[in-house]
Amino acid sequence: MASEPVQQLVTTACLTVFFPLLRWVLNGYAFEPLAYQLLQPVWQQSDSKVTPERMHTAVQKFSESLWKLLVYSTFLAIGVVCAWRAPWVLDTWQFWQGWPHHEFTLPMRLLYNLELGFYVSSIFMIQCWEVRRKDHWPMFCHHIATATLIATSLRNSFWRIGTVVMLLHDANDVLMEAAKLAKYCKKEDLSLGLFASFVVAWLGLRLLAFPLMVIRSTLYELPSILGGKTNSYYMFNGLLLMLLVLHCYWFTLILRVVWVTLTTGQTQDVREDDD
Repeated sequence: MASEPVQQLVTTACLTVFFPLLRWVLNGYAFEPLAYQLLQPVWQQSDSKVTPERMHTAVQKFSESLWKLLVYSTFLAIGVVCAWRAPWVLDTWQFWQGWPHHEFTLPMRLLYNLELGFYVSSIFMIQCWEVRRKDHWPMFCHHIATATLIATSLRNSFWRIGTVVMLLHDANDVLMEAAKLAKYCKKEDLSLGLFASFVVAWLGLRLLAFPLMVIRSTLYELPSILGGKTNSYYMFNGLLLMLLVLHCYWFTLILRVVWVTLTTGQTQDVREDDD
């Protein structure tokens, strides 16, 4: 029987191939046909200068956001199942009590495997598939850091805190992709409401809960469990701090969008020319 690390490597490799294949099938048979059906009438009514090239780019962006909304919503639902009524969700000390003999439940295993496979595949998809934006390289670094963080958490049995980290991030991503879809469909009021919810969630989850609950716990509570500041301690915290820096960078872009929204009444993704 293969050892657990080998089994994990095989699982991750299979999922790394599975996600692009699933996306390709959904794009061809669901997302792109739906995008053309929804966007073409709206864009023709609102913009007489729409060209086939612009329409194609809009369809690509819509399909990309629809794919990510599906993925992040699935991850969020599994994460909620993992954390439902778990006492360690809000009590950071219980992230570590009983470590490393925590129960690795089936929903947790599913969440870890899916998210790891997705982010490894995303490292390649962002390079050769997705529409390039101004934050391409920060996003590329984010995918590498996230995949490494999930793998480190998995290897060290940091399952509880890892689940919380994924929950905090997935909730934000669902709102972001939903707001972008509404924007592509020219539903300005809906887009504005979703964007406002996204900004509040980003501030509360990624800039407050993430550093004050998660990083504080890994910096100050984890060493007492590990018996000191080990290599795992430095690796895990380094990756978490890297994500926090990226969060701050993206929040500056979000604030620029807020300013544009307040001055024009329309949400405009500053990473792109025509979102």
